[in-house]
Parts: sequence; structure tokens; C-alpha cells
Amino acid sequence: MPIKIQNKYITFLTAVLAYISNSFTLTLPYVINESPFTDLKYSPLNLVEANVFLLVCQYLGILIGAIVFSLWVDKKGRLFILLVSVFTYSFGTFLGGFVDNYYFFLALRFIVGFGLAPEIGIGIVLICEIFPREKSSFLVAISAIGGFSAIILLSLASQYFYWRNIYFSVGISGLLIMISRFTSFESDIFTKIKKENFQINALKTTLKSRNFFLLFLCLPPIYVLSASSTFIIQGLAEVHHIILPKEILFVYFTTGAMVGFIFIPFLSKYLRSRLRVFKICISALIGNALITYLYLSYCETNSKLVLYLVILSNGFFCGYLFEFFIYAVEQFGTNRRGSATTLLFAFGRSSVFLFSLLIQLLNKLVFKNLLNTIMSIEIPIFLLAIWAILNLSEVYNRDLDFTD
Repeated sequence: MPIKIQNKYITFLTAVLAYISNSFTLTLPYVINESPFTDLKYSPLNLVEANVFLLVCQYLGILIGAIVFSLWVDKKGRLFILLVSVFTYSFGTFLGGFVDNYYFFLALRFIVGFGLAPEIGIGIVLICEIFPREKSSFLVAISAIGGFSAIILLSLASQYFYWRNIYFSVGISGLLIMISRFTSFESDIFTKIKKENFQINALKTTLKSRNFFLLFLCLPPIYVLSASSTFIIQGLAEVHHIILPKEILFVYFTTGAMVGFIFIPFLSKYLRSRLRVFKICISALIGNALITYLYLSYCETNSKLVLYLVILSNGFFCGYLFEFFIYAVEQFGTNRRGSATTLLFAFGRSSVFLFSLLIQLLNKLVFKNLLNTIMSIEIPIFLLAIWAILNLSEVYNRDLDFTD
């Protein structure tokens, strides 16, 4: 096997391992959300509030990091930004194992969030640029499955290992993955425009792009359903006297998503269209939302099975996420591709937490009914997503060697 072909797969492996590390790091405050604060002598009554502020700092870091890194990714290169990203969040996570002060913990989670911002988007761009178009969907799907598997592994590890040791391990593993970057190589497509010294104000141009705006509107259905499936539906069920352990809901949603990551690229290839797949998935998610609303509103029997199947189905059809990002990669030229994907992924990822807060706030102040609150948010989000999809054009397996 020629050296360059070998290096392609080493680069792919680096991107996959970086996403696994990324998923571990992002999910730490969700999975390990009590023991750090207990060690810091927090009152049990203040644990939820303390963790919310921690998550606010993390997602604020992601939003700011997305803006900052998007200024540089199409100038400095994919691998350089990947190196900076993995180093920042890995070192910040490692230091998190030493914390003995809550405010230092907040500062570190902001730094970690800042580092997390570009990594997944850049990994997807890199895979799409260095591999043939017919392979990219499946390789990105493998990367996605690795990342989601890491979340389940972290949930299991948290049951058996001390939280500080988990922080140390996740941080060290990220730093080791960073070292593998030195055996990877930059995409030829990017190297070509860098040699030509192609300059463009990527951030400003991207944010003013109509396509970017339409793509952005396609993301919220995935993330609002992620929020409602894993964080909110447990509370909904309890109101209707159905006990659903959060850990079980999480496993169902994640399992459905991983199956979707495998199946959806095959469907896209069969239909020779990503947009048609998005329409199918959005329609199915709307159906799931209606089933949940009608079941909890009018059905007298309280069966866990129905809700488990809906959550599994939500995960499956949210599996169009990574096919969507490949579509986003195909929409932009090499000089704006990294910037656009970084911003889209970071904004979308941050919205899970923002939707969780928004749902709780609107329920408390306006609707006083969790089910009606969720529907009031989902209806405009789905309508905007449908409008956006209808205004996007098909670019299935587009040649990426072009500039804007």
C-alpha cells in the first residue's frame, strides 16, 4: 500500500479518535454531575444549580470558540486547527482532575468548551476532502458511531471509577491522540488553495450566505428532539405517572442514532440524494412528536414501551445529522468549508443545552404545562426546517475541489 494511502487512513483514524475523545469530554458534566460538587463541599440542594452554571460556561466556550476558530481554519489548515483544538480541551480536562475550587472548575470548562468547538466539524471536512466521494459518507458514519459509543462507555465507567481519575484519563487520552496528528497529512484540496495564497474573509462571508442560513434552520429539529428525548421526556412521563429512568432513555436514543448513522448513508446512496433523506427524516420526526403529544394527552393506558419506541425512533431519524454535515461540506468552497462547518456544528451542538433551558423557562413562566411547552417550540422549528429544505438544492457527491 503506498505511503500516502496509508497516511490517509492514519488521518482518518486520528479524526475518529479525536471525536471519541471529544464526546467523552463534552459529556463529562452530564454523566459525572454530582461527585465533583460533593468533593467541593457543595450542599446537595445546590448540585443542580452548580452543574447548570458549569454547562453554561462550557457552551459559552463552544460558541466563542466556534467564532474564533472559524476565522483561522480556512487560513491555517484543517490539521493545525485540529491539533490546537484537541490540545486545548484535553489539557483543560486533565487539569479538571485537580480542581479544588468551583470557580476554577468553571474557568476550565469554558476553556474545554472553547477547544471542543471546531474539532468535529474539521474532522468531517478533512475526511470528505481526502477520501473519494463514494466513501466519505460511510467513513463519517464510522466516526459518528465511535463518538456515540464513547458516551455509553463513559456512562458505564462513571459507575466504577473515581471522577478525578476519569478526568485524568480522558485528558491524557486526548493528548496522546493529538500526538498522532504528526503522522497525518493535510488535504490536497486545501494545500492547493494555500499555495495559491487564496484570501477571503471566511467568517463574514459565511454568515451572510443564504445557504448557511438555510442549513442552520435544518439543525434545530435534531437538537430540540435530543433535548426533549434525553432530558425533558422523563419529566413529561412522570407527570403522567410513568417512571422512565434517564439512563435508559439515553441508551435508547443513542442506540437509535447509531443505527441511523449506519442505515442513512445507504439510503442516501440508494436515492442518490441527501435532500430526499432529510425530508424523510424530518417527516418521521414530526410524526414522532405528534405520537408523543397524542399519547400523553389522550391515551388512558400508561405504557413505557410506546415512549421507548418513540425515543428509539427519534434517535434513528436524528441519525441524518452527519449526512447533513456532509451535505453542508458540499455546499461551500474550500476557502469557506471549514469555517461554515465549524460554525454549524458548534451552534447546533450548543442548542441542545439552550433548548433544555428554554423549555424549562417557558414552562415555568408561560405555559405551566410541559407537553404544551415542548409543542410550542417544536412547531415553529419544524416549519422553518421544512421551508429551509424546500429552498436548498441537491448537490449529491459534488466534487469538492472548488472555491467560492
